[in-house]
Amino acid sequence: MRAEVLLKRRRKAAEALMVDECRISALGEAVTDYHTGNVTTSRTTVYEGPCKVQSKAAAITSPEAGGATFTVVSREVHIPANAAEILDGYEVEITASLLNSFTVGKVYQIEGFTPDSFDTAFRIPVKENL
Repeated sequence: MRAEVLLKRRRKAAEALMVDECRISALGEAVTDYHTGNVTTSRTTVYEGPCKVQSKAAAITSPEAGGATFTVVSREVHIPANAAEILDGYEVEITASLLNSFTVGKVYQIEGFTPDSFDTAFRIPVKENL
């Protein structure tokens, strides 16, 4: 059987497990309102649709910065392969979940994504600061 046919079948199977919804955004420049002091960042949506949140094994760290310790939890967000151009620094917001409502509203930063030829899904490494 040709690789193309097998890959299409496996991509369809991977997408069947994507029971969450997300929005991936490219961030623009941060702008400060001089009257209120509020900082806003423009966003451009590059993908909106089905996804799956997946934990990565042994990826919890507790770095220190300025005397404070914080936890960084490492996860992956899976979206259909070739659904969008994904770049490091983009943000992923989970907008809905069929099975785990605790993920809704979580915002992650994309860090270290590299697509492969035979991806059945884009497995995007993300970080959430807690």
